[in-house]
Amino acid sequence: MKRILLAFLVLFLLPLHPAEATPVQGYLNWSVLMCKFADRPGEPRDRLFFEELFTPVGAGQRGLHDFIASQSRGRATTGGTVVKGWFTMPYTWQQSKEAPRAERIDQCVRTVRAAGYTPPPEHRIAVMLNAGDIDSGAYGTAFLLDAHGWNSAWAVHEAMHTLGVGHGFSDDLTLKRYDWSQPGEYDDHWDVMSVDHIHHSRWSDKFGQGAIGFNAPRLDEVGWLPQNRVLTAGKDGQVTTSVQLAPIERQDLPGTLMVRVPYDAKNLNRYYTVEFRKKTGLSEGIPKATVLIHSVEGGLPRLMRDMSLPNRDPIQRVSANGVTIKVDEVGANSAIVTVSVSKTLIDTCLGDWVHRKAMPHDVTCVSTAVRDQTAMDNRNAAEYVDEYGNCTFGRVRRLAVPGDLVCVTPLTRGQVANDNKAAESRRNPIKNLWGPNACKAGFVWRGADESDQVCVPLSTREQILVDNGLAASRWVDGPYGPQTCVPGYVWREAFIGDKVCVTPETRALARADNLRTHDRVDPPWD
Repeated sequence: MKRILLAFLVLFLLPLHPAEATPVQGYLNWSVLMCKFADRPGEPRDRLFFEELFTPVGAGQRGLHDFIASQSRGRATTGGTVVKGWFTMPYTWQQSKEAPRAERIDQCVRTVRAAGYTPPPEHRIAVMLNAGDIDSGAYGTAFLLDAHGWNSAWAVHEAMHTLGVGHGFSDDLTLKRYDWSQPGEYDDHWDVMSVDHIHHSRWSDKFGQGAIGFNAPRLDEVGWLPQNRVLTAGKDGQVTTSVQLAPIERQDLPGTLMVRVPYDAKNLNRYYTVEFRKKTGLSEGIPKATVLIHSVEGGLPRLMRDMSLPNRDPIQRVSANGVTIKVDEVGANSAIVTVSVSKTLIDTCLGDWVHRKAMPHDVTCVSTAVRDQTAMDNRNAAEYVDEYGNCTFGRVRRLAVPGDLVCVTPLTRGQVANDNKAAESRRNPIKNLWGPNACKAGFVWRGADESDQVCVPLSTREQILVDNGLAASRWVDGPYGPQTCVPGYVWREAFIGDKVCVTPETRALARADNLRTHDRVDPPWD
C-alpha cells in the first residue's frame, strides 16, 4: 500500500515535462536533514548511516555517491553533501501524514532552520523521516524518504528526480502499473527510474535493495556519455551503417555506446536509440547481455518491447518510420547492429532551400528562384534544340545531374555548377540533431572535453580551447602531483577530474556555468 501511495504522489507532484535534466557535472550538493516526529522519538539510524548512503564516506557500499561516481565516470560527486540531525519537529506522525508533500518537506526544513542550520542556496534538500508509512518521493529540487525508503534504489531514484530526471517508460501502452499511472510508466527494467520494477543490482549489506544504472538515453540526457562515442545515424549522409556497440557498463571497451536513429525531418527530437547492456556492475541483475532499443519523443525514452513474446522481451528489430534497426550479433563484450535511415530524410532540404528537380530524381537543394528557372527551362527545352539534337547558338547542356541534356544559357549552367558544389551543405536535417542538450541560440557546448555539453557563450568556449592548449605549460611537479598548477593558477574543475589550470576567475565562471546550463538548453519537448 505504501508503494501505491508513493506512485500516486510522484505522478502528481513531479514536473509536468518527462525529461528536464541537463548536463550534470561537478559538485552535486544535498543537505540531508534527519527529522523526528514529536510523538515518535526513536532514532532508527545514526548520522553515519546517512553519510555513508549519500556522501563519499560510504564509497564502495553502493549508495548514492557510488551511483553518481560510476554513472558519470567520475565527472560528478556528492562530496559537498552534508548530513544534519536528528531534529525533533513540532509535528506528530499523523499531522505530517495528512500534509501535502511540499509541506511535509518544509516542516523538516523549518525545524532545522530554527535549530540554527540554513541549507546553502546551491544545495538540494533530502529529508529523512524517522518512521515509515508516510511517504517517499520528490518535489522539485527536494525529496524525502521515510524509514521504509532507506535503500539504495529509492535513494538514487528520488535524488535523480531532483536533478530533473523523469520516470522510466516502455511502449507497452496496455500496461498500467497503478490506476493513476500513465501507460507504460515504471516499465523499463533496465533503468533505475522505474525503481520498484527494475533488475536490481545486488543487495547491499547496509543499504538493502541495490539500484540498476541509467539506460543510454538517460545517460545522454544528463551528459554522462562521451559524445565522440555517440553515433547519429545518417549525419554523415550514409543511409545504412553497421555499428559495433560497446556495453555502457564497460566504457573501457572499444565501440559506440549509443546510436541515435532519427526519422522525422520536422521534429528532430523524435528518434530511436540503440545500446548494448552487459550483465556486470550496476547491471549485474539483468537476465542476460542484450541490445535495448528505445523510442524517444519530446525527451521521453520508451523501452521497445516485443509484445508477441511471453515476457515482453526487448525488441531486437525495428522497421518503421522509414527506419530499420537489426541486431546482427550479441557477444560477451560487444554487439553488432545494422541501422538504416530514410534516404528521403537525408535528402530533405534545410531552411528555405527546395529540390531543384531538373529531372525527377534531382534532389539538389537550391533557391526557389532557381527551381522556378529550372522548371521554365524544362518546359521550353524543345525551343533550343536544332534538327540534329544539338543546342542552338548561345546555349549549352545544363548537366544538373547525369542524363540532363536540357539546353540553357552559360550563366544558368554556371549556377548549376555552383549549386552542385554547395549541395551537401544545404541538405540533411540530421546534421542539426544534437540530442537532448542542444543549446539555445547564442550558446554552444563548452567542450572542456568530449563529454562537456554545458552550454556557454561562444567567447567562453574559445577561452576553453585556449586554456586546453596551454594545459601542459601550466603544470609542474608539486604537492598535487605532476599536474600541480603554477602559481597564480588553479584547476578549472568544470567537471570532477578537470585539471586544466586556469585563473581563479575562470574556475568560478566554470562552476557558475554548470549551474546556469538548464536555462541555456533548447528543451526537447518544445
